[in-house]
Amino acid sequence: MKKNIVFAILVSAGAFLIQHHVPMVQAEEMGPVHSITLPTIPAELKEGAGKDKVMTLCGICHSPDYIPMQPRLPAKTWDSEVHKMIKVFGAPISDEDAKTISSYLAAQYGTDEK
Repeated sequence: MKKNIVFAILVSAGAFLIQHHVPMVQAEEMGPVHSITLPTIPAELKEGAGKDKVMTLCGICHSPDYIPMQPRLPAKTWDSEVHKMIKVFGAPISDEDAKTISSYLAAQYGTDEK
């Protein structure tokens, strides 16, 4: 319902601007445009079997920087997290790659618990 109201307001405002010939500000009138280049800081993940899959497949949706920020988790929890990314968020990860990723995360960022 709220979306419909907001949409109606936006359409009405647009119609008002067009009907009353309200001039739009041109980009040139706003002054020069400046840009900056931010440095690229690659994620520092621990070396291990499966790191390449984590960097490639997990990095499709989010920065791998999030991984070392997590508390150390049991293997079962890492496995659940990987499957959540696939089932809930639609990560394009095969069953084989999911096992590789879960194993890497458990080995490098896990606890001794299974």
